[in-house]
Amino acid sequence: MMRRKVSVTIKDIAKRAGVAHSTVSLVMNERRYVSPKLRERVLRIAEQMGYEPNMVARSLISRKSPTLAVVFPEHPRFFVTTYFLMIINGIQNACKKYNRALMFFSLDQTKGESYFKVSRKWLVNLMVIMNVDYTRDISKDIQDLKNNNIYFSIVTRYLGKDKVNSVCIDNHEGVKLALEHLVSLGHKRIGFIGGNPNSSDGPERLEAFKTISNKLNLDQDEELIVQGDFTFESGESEVQKLLGLEKKPTAIFAASDYIAIGAMRTIKARGLSIPNDIALIGFDDTLEASFVQPGLTTVKQPLPEMGEAAVNLAVRSMNDPDFEPQTLVLRPQLIVRESCGAKRS
Repeated sequence: MMRRKVSVTIKDIAKRAGVAHSTVSLVMNERRYVSPKLRERVLRIAEQMGYEPNMVARSLISRKSPTLAVVFPEHPRFFVTTYFLMIINGIQNACKKYNRALMFFSLDQTKGESYFKVSRKWLVNLMVIMNVDYTRDISKDIQDLKNNNIYFSIVTRYLGKDKVNSVCIDNHEGVKLALEHLVSLGHKRIGFIGGNPNSSDGPERLEAFKTISNKLNLDQDEELIVQGDFTFESGESEVQKLLGLEKKPTAIFAASDYIAIGAMRTIKARGLSIPNDIALIGFDDTLEASFVQPGLTTVKQPLPEMGEAAVNLAVRSMNDPDFEPQTLVLRPQLIVRESCGAKRS
């Protein structure tokens, strides 16, 4: 006859830890009144004892769901592009650490949807906001979250005036790495396919491209810059403008891997060779960058780390009343593959 598994209770954990059961309750309910050191010790003991909290009961009592909401603009490819999935992987790893479930919400601001409405409808007090769409002013929405103790962070730089938690890449450094690599291979006439102008990353990378091109004494004809939107399709179409120039660029820097891969398709369709006829470099280091032929040289964003850091910031804001919101800027890395080739003769 099988023995029934005995459930571990808060009182059991308190006895093992040598603290009051009310202290364990504060830890499990993520209240702010317990020191980080004691919190960590209690959680470690709870894990060792196999404690499994009743999440449904907890949410009914507190009127808050033990869930982290990931909120993003309406995007038909959100769950099929590895850019987003790599960030989500980091978010998921952090949620396991904090014993949080995950929920995903797409936001259509044209229909009056908002981050705060999501939090209120689904009783979530912890949120990661991805890829803010700046076609509309979201400052009131952000203020509503702050005023109602919804703890959140934003993946990519926040352009509003409020101090909020955000995690982003150093776009200036990333563009610098890409252009210096192309210059080291002998390129002076470099085309640029930009990203979504309604994001934070798109304008930052465009401005960095102009600034660094000037410092490196590169050709700065306005016709060398075209506007994409971070998609394969924009790369396919916009690169045609660069290839149609009387004086073509010898290299193209795309503001995302997906733009670069779309451009690669058009370049090959025209019978041109990468990198012999034209060098190509992207930004992100998505999984697709290593699958295409030739392999795409790109600027790596530590995407899983960005997702994990975003959760850490939101949770820290919830647990520490003295924690000031911060912007965490991560460093990029150049990943050299075959699409830029060797030094030009």
